Amino acid sequence: MRKQSQIVNNFFTLASIIIIGVTLTLYVKYIVKDPNEPAKKIVKKQITKLECEEDNFTTYKVFNQKLLDSSQKALEKGFYKLQGGYIKSEYSKSIIEDYISLKELDSFYEKSIGKSPKKDINKFLTIKYELIENDKKNPNKKAKECKLYSGSVMTSFRANSSEIFRFYTDFRLYDKEEIASRIDCAIKVYKNHGR
Repeated sequence: MRKQSQIVNNFFTLASIIIIGVTLTLYVKYIVKDPNEPAKKIVKKQITKLECEEDNFTTYKVFNQKLLDSSQKALEKGFYKLQGGYIKSEYSKSIIEDYISLKELDSFYEKSIGKSPKKDINKFLTIKYELIENDKKNPNKKAKECKLYSGSVMTSFRANSSEIFRFYTDFRLYDKEEIASRIDCAIKVYKNHGR
């Protein structure tokens, strides 16, 4: 009887050794990286600068590429809300609010997006924008280039409270068509950065 239990014991010990050996071999071959093997480079998508970015001064920043990609699907379906405001000049007389309304600016964004925002939605992309009036009498603005522009549009794309993408552009004149084209550029650049 003892011999039979010893044979069974030896069999299970051998089976355990074989299973552990196979597991270690598979682990080393497929899971653990070889230190001599070069690391795979993360290939960043080459972004081609759009023509509208060269018209006036523009700058952008991507804060979260993964959220940017998924937020574009929400935008295409109309799951977005617009939140606009003004930053008025402090030293010069402010005229921006009299010149163009937030409702008009909203319509420029909606036209560029190509879809109206859906009502009564729980999850949505917030497009926060500010029309910034250039304060030409501001004593802190020393460069002549600062005085050439009438204002700027800053557009921020956000999911919950996290900023995903920001686009800033100047406009030369208080011309509604020019402001609409700068807003259109913001939307195009945002879409251009998706994968």
